Parts: sequence; structure tokens; C-alpha cells
Amino acid sequence: MASTTAPTINTYISDMLSLEQHIATPLQEQIDDSDVQALPNALRVVRETLDTVNGHIESLQARLDAVGGHSGSPIKNAVATATGVAASALNKMRKTEVSKGLRDDYTALSLASAGYTMLHTTALGLNDAQTADLAREHLADVGTLIMRINSVLPSVVLAELQQEGANVMPAVAETAERDAESAWQEAGARSGAPA
Repeated sequence: MASTTAPTINTYISDMLSLEQHIATPLQEQIDDSDVQALPNALRVVRETLDTVNGHIESLQARLDAVGGHSGSPIKNAVATATGVAASALNKMRKTEVSKGLRDDYTALSLASAGYTMLHTTALGLNDAQTADLAREHLADVGTLIMRINSVLPSVVLAELQQEGANVMPAVAETAERDAESAWQEAGARSGAPA
């Protein structure tokens, strides 16, 4: 890799490392939360997400070391840490904590998806095949996690509604999951993307 392109790659890798570290903070809080622990399907997807994010953090740090970079500035890391702590505190104040926590995880992973697309494209453009491959692999992981969260959200929402005393039909969770999957397939068809 040319020395003139190294700072650009370093910045993109460092940004993704900081983002993944930020994502890990509320995930750990969720795993330790008794409300999440009471919903096995939610706990399973949060654990899988945290395990994947931690793996991404390790491989991003290794790649950053390999290209001679360093992690984000102390200010950037402090902001990411503070934001993660704030997100965790917000989760504790919510009445429907688990479903909204999953929604926030989904949102953070969507941001990571865009970030990995940018990192992948940058690495391809700068002829850094190893970083491009890493970004593509992480992008696929993130897509899988988003789909898993999407599939458990209906049952979690219904469980929380029941806990609040609402008279709900739990069987509609399967319908809601199918409808969400169908909507994504329809969106893919509309965009011209393969389903």
C-alpha cells in the first residue's frame, strides 16, 4: 500500500473500530439486564451481536496495527464512550426497554453497515485487498445480525405488551415476522437488488 494512501485507510479503519467499540457498550448492558435475560430469544440475539462486535473489534485493531495506524484520537474515543454510556442510561429509563434496546442495536448496526460499505469501497479504490476483504466480511456479519434482530422483534414486542397487561395474540408474532421479511424482499425487488 502506498504511503500516501495509508492515512486514508487508517482513518477509515480507526473510525470503524471506534464505532464498533461504541456499539459494544450498550450491548453489554443489555446482556446484564434482568429484563433481557427474561426473554431468551432477545438474550440470544444480543449475545450473538456482542460476540460478533467483539470479534470485529479484535480484527479491526489487528488490521490497524498491520497498516501502521493507531486507534482514534482520545477525544473521539471519549465521545464514543460517553455516547455509549448515554445510550445505556436511556435503555434503563424505558418502559419497553428490551424491544427499544433491540431497535437501537438495529440502528447502530445499520450505521456500521454504511461504514463498512465505505471502508470496503475505500480499500478497493486504494488497492488494499486485505482491508477490503475484512470490510466485506464484517458487512456480511452486520447484515446477518440486522436480520436476526428483525426476526425476534415481533415476539419481544408482544411479550412486553403482555407484561404491561395488554390482551395480545402471541401467535401474530409469526405473521409480523413473515410480513417484515416479505417487505424487505419487496424492497429488494423494487431497488433492483437480488432478493
